[in-house]
Amino acid sequence: MQKKVLLVTLIIVLPVISGCVVSDTVEKAKRFFEGPPSYEWSKMTYEGEFGWLDMVNANLSKEETHPVYIKNGTQYLNIYIKVEFSNPIVPDFELLSQGRLNLTIISPSGENVTKTYCTAAKSRIYEDYFTFETSGKEEQWNIMVKVMGYGKYKIVTQTYSPS
Repeated sequence: MQKKVLLVTLIIVLPVISGCVVSDTVEKAKRFFEGPPSYEWSKMTYEGEFGWLDMVNANLSKEETHPVYIKNGTQYLNIYIKVEFSNPIVPDFELLSQGRLNLTIISPSGENVTKTYCTAAKSRIYEDYFTFETSGKEEQWNIMVKVMGYGKYKIVTQTYSPS
């Protein structure tokens, strides 16, 4: 019986003494003493305008890509977009506000979320909100905006990541 107790003790204590501690055990001990990580929302805002040239020729319409960099441990990515089309001659006269939006959100895995909006017989303001769960690894997302017409847009991104 004493031999078994001595053997079990050696099996448990010997790796610790020799420095061969299993990495999982070290990680658990580290989390225990440090406590859970604190998270916070960080926000980025992109704004742009589009005008006469973007209204005349669809091939020359404004096209921009906005990268969103995600750091390690990030859990969520929220994207809010608002596009306001207006009439270049009389901005208050909404009936003549014409425009078109192509929005593409590209994840690091290559999956696309695409939205298309045209103001014909619709509101001159487009608003949308997207929420994504991230992989928790460092990565880059891309938001591609192509607008034709006259007006402005605003993109707000929020990431929920360790502080």
